[in-house]
Amino acid sequence: MLAGAVVAGTQVGAAQADPPETTPGGPWGEESALNGVASYEDMWATLQKLENRGAIQLEPAPLPTNLGREIPVVTIGDGPTPVMLIANQHGNEFMVSRGMMDLIQQVAGSNNPETRAIRDALTVTIVPRVNVDGFDGEATDSRGATTPWRQNVDPTCVVGCDFWLSGRGYDINRYHSYAESAYDNPYAEGEDTLNEVPEAIAMRLLWDDLQPVVMVDYHHQGTYVDDDGRMITGSIMWPNATDTAAELGISDEFAQTITESQRAASVMLQAVDGYGYANITRYPSTETPGIARNAYGLLGSASVLFELRGGIGQKSAGYISKTASVTGYELLKAVADGSWETADLSPIENIRERGDFVGDPRGE
Repeated sequence: MLAGAVVAGTQVGAAQADPPETTPGGPWGEESALNGVASYEDMWATLQKLENRGAIQLEPAPLPTNLGREIPVVTIGDGPTPVMLIANQHGNEFMVSRGMMDLIQQVAGSNNPETRAIRDALTVTIVPRVNVDGFDGEATDSRGATTPWRQNVDPTCVVGCDFWLSGRGYDINRYHSYAESAYDNPYAEGEDTLNEVPEAIAMRLLWDDLQPVVMVDYHHQGTYVDDDGRMITGSIMWPNATDTAAELGISDEFAQTITESQRAASVMLQAVDGYGYANITRYPSTETPGIARNAYGLLGSASVLFELRGGIGQKSAGYISKTASVTGYELLKAVADGSWETADLSPIENIRERGDFVGDPRGE
């Protein structure tokens, strides 16, 4: 088992002793946001109804999970340009899966000129929930906690994977292969077939089949504030694994991919610019090459990470899913008409850094 030297990634830091005042002053999870998110069974049932109406093509991902469950893969349209969007790689970051379900309904269920143009120009592949086991699989960790949790579920992991609790598994978003084989473990030396994370392998196999020009990965982050005390509702980032690109001898190609990724990110930023529910900053990410954003950028796709505020209650979770669906929809429009290729980069050049982390002032 290769649990090895995997960087846990840039996650929320320790809460400040005196959290700054924020606008708005919450919410802090008074209600369970899970009430607005489809279960595994309900998600499949909803998607199967859309397929029965001829609105989408639905199939399982190339590999099942360790619990034998299938990951739903939705295809919309049959145009010449492939685009791929994935969400919910971390099981407890589930509101973005609701956003992707809304996006599927919008693009597949409407017959207005905009959505027809998207379907005619693009082949859109959406994986609304990658980590189906970590979301609601039947599993218990060594502390007695049940899902949802961040990792997948790996019953063979008895001493803790990636330095996490026993009874869980791997952080899927650290195991995307950027080598020739989808089964390569990014943390083992040389070429191999030692990757132990079926969900990450499945996403790479999809990428191999689709060769998308743009790849977007939706996540949650914690609660942060900007210098004015406004809550940051999302953070965005593009590939930055420049050292790995140099080792692979593809620095020039990777530089072009970074620019293309920034143009896609710019479209997404502009999609919610001026919306009262959106306050977007730059995500302070690492250069870890096995992270989806970097792996698929190294492989040649324009690649964007979008982190949305998580850990909030049902009452205000709607704007999080709305941000996911709106940014995804506007990007699809821009790729369909080609305007993303000349998108203004000034939103990227002027983007603010993410501010301070704010813990729940109730101490919960």
